[in-house]
Order: sequence, then structure tokens, then C-alpha cells
Amino acid sequence: MPDLDPAIALYEAGRPAEAAVACLALLEAGSRDADILTLLGAALISTGNGDAAVGALEEALRIAPTHVAARSNLAHLRQQRRDWAAAERHLGVLALLDPSFRALQDRIGTVRQERGDLDGALRALTRAVRIDPRSGLAWFNLASVRMLAGLFKEAIAGFRHAIAEDPAGALAHVQLGEMLLRLGEVEAASEVFRRGLRLDPAAANAGNGLARCGRYRAMMAATGARAGGVAIRGPYESVTGYGYFCQRLIRALRARQVPLEAIGIMGTESWPGGALDRPIPARAVVNCLIPLAVERVPGRATVTFSMFEGTRIPPAWRRMSEFSDLIVVPTESSRLAWAEQGFPEDRLRVCPLGVDPVAAGNVPVLVAPGGRLVSSYRHRFLNVSDFNPRKNIDGLLRVWMRATASTDDAVLILKLGRTLGPAARAELGALVQGAERAVGRRLADAAPVMVVDRLLTDEEMTGLHRAATHYWSLSHGEGWDLPMATAGAMGLGLIAPAHSAYLAYLDEESARLIPSSVAPARVPGQEGFHPPFHGLDWWVPDEAAAAAILAGIIRGGDRLPSARDRLAGRFTWDRSADRLLAILDEAGLR
Repeated sequence: MPDLDPAIALYEAGRPAEAAVACLALLEAGSRDADILTLLGAALISTGNGDAAVGALEEALRIAPTHVAARSNLAHLRQQRRDWAAAERHLGVLALLDPSFRALQDRIGTVRQERGDLDGALRALTRAVRIDPRSGLAWFNLASVRMLAGLFKEAIAGFRHAIAEDPAGALAHVQLGEMLLRLGEVEAASEVFRRGLRLDPAAANAGNGLARCGRYRAMMAATGARAGGVAIRGPYESVTGYGYFCQRLIRALRARQVPLEAIGIMGTESWPGGALDRPIPARAVVNCLIPLAVERVPGRATVTFSMFEGTRIPPAWRRMSEFSDLIVVPTESSRLAWAEQGFPEDRLRVCPLGVDPVAAGNVPVLVAPGGRLVSSYRHRFLNVSDFNPRKNIDGLLRVWMRATASTDDAVLILKLGRTLGPAARAELGALVQGAERAVGRRLADAAPVMVVDRLLTDEEMTGLHRAATHYWSLSHGEGWDLPMATAGAMGLGLIAPAHSAYLAYLDEESARLIPSSVAPARVPGQEGFHPPFHGLDWWVPDEAAAAAILAGIIRGGDRLPSARDRLAGRFTWDRSADRLLAILDEAGLR
């Protein structure tokens, strides 16, 4: 039996590189032992050499499949690398080996949550609290997933259990307070936030929650004629899509001199350039938010203005939506998504969003890979996307490589997210490599692709649109797609999948539409669903048809129709504001 003690001593002394050398010496001497391989794997992980650690740990498991430390280390490594499916498999085996170990159930719950499997996470975390009902952490974890699953009352009970077992936990107090606000229990939430602040005076969310309680209290006390006013809550200070349309609606309503109250999502925001934070008599609060973020104000009806990008909303959204008197969505596609999950259709309304008038903006000087000015290309395609699987960037790259050649007078401007960090850049590199393997060509053999990955101002985004001749999407689903609508209003040629929101404002007479089919919302090259769409479907655009459309434009001179008149005439923020007011009036909520 090889003497592993010196290597163990080195590892425990915080000298993992030397421990790894000692393990390798034992292996080279002919000792293929699972304990040696496991320690080698742990030492390699500690030195940042995860790739080599995988091989050592997998070999250890081939020798001893029930080796707990080897499997635990491998599960940890897979979690670090966000390989959730593999991590869950290893953790499942460990749970069979030791079903009474609570921390394993916590880890399984965490991994399932990351995969979007909230029901599976609930099962694991429920087992965790049964194993150790005195663990405040186990109760907190269970309550947090209950919240995400739309089980608000059960989440409140779970956070109360967490606090009972760990009274000093400020975060549990904050989460409990926020859950109470979801149900409109303002006074109870206020007291919980105060306790949280006493425990941790730096807890910003507790202070923001307390501020919201004060705001809602003032709204509840507002008196006078309760007709004509509108209260809108949303992230109007953010650069998100919800923040954008919330801002535009507020401006359009304000221009109509509608009595208006603007409420931020944190509790301390004020509308810039005007006092719109004063309570007004209003019968409803319109929340421009996803259902999870909606809070109820006693005495006011709750209206949720939201959207979804798949064929059905998640079951959690269905449960959360029950707390809203009306759900307002921008397109028929989103209305069907709620209805298909069983939400009552008599509580669903459609209010299309608007498109900004074409604003002034300078065309930026952009340089494509290779040094040629983007403006010198005849065909300049633009895509603006968050960097996530729903946007189908890998499909976009495959189509571009199939449809174009380096000799084509074309360039793709790819605006990805706000800022791509090292991990995202590595992921983008992996997408490019995967697309090259799938197509059998190198990206360098296609027309150039220019990636823009920084946050742009509204003026800079306008300039980016002006730099293009066409706007192209290959998304798996959209709630609206403001960049596409903006491009159409500016006169760019549009190429869009024939699904979801696109069909609300585009047709064959205004754009080139890509045939699409419905399929499970799985991430190509990975196991399982895209987490926000776990168990759901989205649309898959026909890549061959998309490539033919691009080739027809670049090489065949296909001239695309214009969507400018259609978008500018039918989809304005004034019309959107008028429709929202009509919905509230018809429901007796204004």
C-alpha cells in the first residue's frame, strides 16, 4: 500500500502544487489507487488546473465508483463550470450513498434551480428540511425556491421557519418582507424590514423595502375623486427592455396630462424632470414588470404589464399572475402564452408597445476585422441581442457562415449584451468553434463579423442602427424586440423569424420572414432546457431558409420591402398610451 500521508500533509498545509507532485510520483511508481487520484484531483483543482483534475477524478471513479471524495470533488468541479447536468448526476449518486446527508440535498436543490427545474429543486430542499428541521439555512433555501416557484404563502412560512432557527439572519428578514409585499401585507412587511435593519444597518434591500412600505402607505391614504389617475410602477431608471417601455409610457401619459404617479422598483427613485412621486387618487397600479416582481397595494387593483417569449408561460408565472386583477401584454403571442398555461382569458388584455420616432444620430466610425470601414460595405446587417441561448447567436453564426463568403460585399454587426467579461468571451469563442464544426467552414471564410460588446447610450444605439442597411434576427422567441421595431421605423430592411411578437408588427409585405417550427427550448450542445424555459417550448427558425434569404440579398440583389410606414403609422407610444387608458377604463380601473 503506497504511503499517501506525506502528500496529504502537504495538501493540508496549503501546498497543493507540491501535493500534486507527490501524488504523480506515486502514480509513476505504478500505484493506480483511487485515493491517490482523488487527492491529485483535489490538489489540481486548488492550483487552478481543473482540466487535469477531471481526468484524475474520473479515473478514480472508474477504479472505485462509490468513492465519495472523488465523486464529491468532481461534482464540485462540474458545478464551478456550470455543467449542471453532470453535477446533478454525481450528486444523485452521492445522495444514494448517504441519503441522510442534508448538505447533499441542498446542493442538489441548487443545481436543479440553476437548470430551471424548480419542482425538482423543491423536492430536494424539502428532503433537506426533513433531514434537519433545525437548520435555518435549509429552510431559507427551501423558501427561496418556493418564492421563485410562485408559492408565495409557502415561501412566507419557510422564511419564518428560517428566522425561528436563525433569528440573526438579516437576509431572511429582507426576503420575508418582500414576500409579504407581494401579498399586500404592508404593515407586517414594514415591521420585518425594521427588524432586518436592526440586525444589519447596511442591508440596502431592507431600507428600500421600508421606503416602499412608506410609499404604499401614502398611496393608501390618498383621498379625493378617484377618477382618471394612473399609477405606474416599473424599473424606469434601468436600461432594460421593461425600463425602456415603462419610460415611454410614462412620457406619453404625461403628455396627455393624465394624473400620474411613477413608482420605482427600489422605493427611493424619483421621476427625472418632474414630481411624479406624489400619491394621486387612482384605482389601480400598473406594474411594468415580470410577475415575480409585482407588489400589491391594498385598496388598489393590481395590473401587470408583462410579456413572455415562449409558447406557454412557466407554471410559476401562472401562479404569480393569480395575484393580478389584469394581465396586459403587448402581443397576441404573449396573450396565448398565458392562456395556454390556463390563465383566465377574461383577465388578459393586449396593448401593443410603440416605436420611437426616428431620432437624430451620428453614424459611428466602425472598423471590421481586417481594417476595412464598415460603411464601405454595400450590405450591412445588424443584430442587437443579449448574450443568452434564446437569442440563438450560435444559429446566427451558422447561417452567416453558410450564406456568405469572405469575398462578399457584406458585414455583420453583432451587438451583444452590455459588456462581455472573460467567461462570456470564452463562451462566445466556444459558440464560434461549434458553429464552424457544424457548418464545416471557418468563420474567417465567411463575410466579416464585427462584435460590439459595450453599453451604448440611446444616441449611440441610434447611430448603430444608422450604420446598417438591414436588421436580422434568428431569435427563438420575443416579447416585442425593440431593436427590430426601431430598425423598421428607420427604414432598414428587416429579416425576422415568423413567430412570436414579430407577427404582431411584421408581415410578408413589410419584411422577409423566416419559416419557424415549435420545439422544446433546449440549449444546443448541452443537456436540458434553457433554464427560464424549463419544460417549455419555443420556436426554431429554419436555418436553410434564412441562409437563402441572406444569399438572395447579398448576391441576388433582393430588395426588401419597407416596414417604416406600417410601424410609424400603427405603433406609436401615443397609441400605446391610449390603448392602456382604454383597457383601464373598460375594466373600471381609472
